[in-house]
Amino acid sequence: MSIPTGATVVGIKCSDGAIVATDSLVSWGTFVLSEKGIKAFKLTDTIVLASAGLTSDYQMLVNRLHVQIKLYELSEKKPITVKTLSKIVANTLYARRVDPLYVQTVIVGVDKNGPALYTLDMGGSLIPDEYTAAGSGMQMAYGVLEREYKQGLTVKEAEDVAVKAVKAGIARDVQSGGDIRIMSVTKEGVQEKVLN
Repeated sequence: MSIPTGATVVGIKCSDGAIVATDSLVSWGTFVLSEKGIKAFKLTDTIVLASAGLTSDYQMLVNRLHVQIKLYELSEKKPITVKTLSKIVANTLYARRVDPLYVQTVIVGVDKNGPALYTLDMGGSLIPDEYTAAGSGMQMAYGVLEREYKQGLTVKEAEDVAVKAVKAGIARDVQSGGDIRIMSVTKEGVQEKVLN
C-alpha cells in the first residue's frame, strides 16, 4: 500500500548503542507542508522511535506510548526494555490492522540486554535486525546500508553511514528532504544532532 507522505528513515544497531537518522520533510503527495518535521522521538532515556508515514498517526502513536511506558513502569517497578516496548507497538498496530495507522516504525535502544533495533510495518510485524530503512526513500537508503554496513560499527561510525543513507534518499526521492536528524542511543542516554 502506498503511503501518501514520504520520508527516509534509517536505523543501525551498533556495538556500543544504536542510532536512527531521518529527513525532516513533511509532505502530502507532492505538496511540501514543512521542511522542519520531527520524525524521531525520545521515548525513554535509552529508547528512541522513528517513523515514516502520516505525521498525525505517528504523533498519536508516540503520545499513546508515553502513557503506556509510564503505566508499565509503575506496574512492573522496573524500566521497560526495548523488546517489550516494541511488542507493545506491534500489538497496537496489529489491533488496528483493519483501520491501520499509516506508519513504518523503527525502534532503537539500549537496555540490560544490550543494543537493540526493531522495525515494524503497519500490520504490526516485529522484526529484529542489525540495520533497516523505512519510508519512500528506503530503496536508496538500503543501497548505501548494504554497501557500508559492517558488523561491530560504533555509534560514531554508524552515524556517518546513516547520514550517507539518508542523503541518498533525499537525492533520489522527491518526498524526502530538509535537514538530517540523528538520534544516537548509548547506555549514557540519547544524543541528538541536526545537519542542515
